[in-house]
Amino acid sequence: MTSLYRRILYKAWLITKKYYYLWPLGFFVAFLGNGGEYQMLLDQIEKIGTSPESLFNFKTLFNGALFQGWDFNIIRGFFLILFFVFVLALILSFIWLVISSIAGFMEGVVLAEKNEKKTLLKLILSGSKNFKAVFGIYFFAKIIIYGLLIFILSPILLTTLARDNESLNVFIIFLNFLIFVPIAIIVSFVARFATAYVVFQGQKMVEALKNGWRLFVANWLISLEMAAILFIINILIGFVFYVFSRILFSVFFMTGIIETMKTPGAFWNIMLAPTIIIALLFLFLGAILATYQTSAWTLLYLRLTEGRKAYSKLVRWAAILPGKIKSNK
Repeated sequence: MTSLYRRILYKAWLITKKYYYLWPLGFFVAFLGNGGEYQMLLDQIEKIGTSPESLFNFKTLFNGALFQGWDFNIIRGFFLILFFVFVLALILSFIWLVISSIAGFMEGVVLAEKNEKKTLLKLILSGSKNFKAVFGIYFFAKIIIYGLLIFILSPILLTTLARDNESLNVFIIFLNFLIFVPIAIIVSFVARFATAYVVFQGQKMVEALKNGWRLFVANWLISLEMAAILFIINILIGFVFYVFSRILFSVFFMTGIIETMKTPGAFWNIMLAPTIIIALLFLFLGAILATYQTSAWTLLYLRLTEGRKAYSKLVRWAAILPGKIKSNK
């Protein structure tokens, strides 16, 4: 039994390092939530959006300075509708780009294995041909996850918390965790494999979901082990990034305090630099991680569907262990 993950992870790293034109696709793929590369960023954006001190106030924009002195409700309404259409077009364009990126990215990985490549634009346009099926897969996956969370687990949790029984609350929270997390992980695996069936075999959404489920069931232990390895890699890189950010902020923080003694108000100008550096580095690392992880999952799919039997690490250890025990006696 040969090593499975080592070869896949090494190939994924070579593809990530050599075919850096895939990084922009990885940037958009990360917004699907694969690995959570941009979850921190999205959380911060959400906080900004719900904060009273938002970047701008929508009501003020349309009733304040922009139309000051204008008393034409029809014109205001026209620009309001125009603004909503513009925002909607941006959102739809972004969704199209994200979905097209994941499909185009998988094709790019296969080409990279053959030492071939397409231009970034060609990969996106090629991926857009599978937009309907891939979008349907991820939309269906989100409905299952959020439907379970909103309509089943949340009501149970809220009803339990209302009784003010601490022991029962802890038990229900733990039970919800045991139910929700495995289902969310399984749905994620099936969505990955189903997307690959769409991209590589041209299957429709329903057929791809069925085959994605079958592939996961047949290789559930391998899928879990791969996810665990990638999760550990994420944790290690995240820890290094956290330490680096702390050190960088500390250096600029001390510099800012010293400079403020000479020039009042200089502190915030100085602290702007590490904020920008860390934000750009965060986006860069997110794109790299998404590129690496999606490459690894794509290569795993290709390995599992090529016809040769694949064995998980636990199975390989179980097969090797008796022989080692005998040799030590």
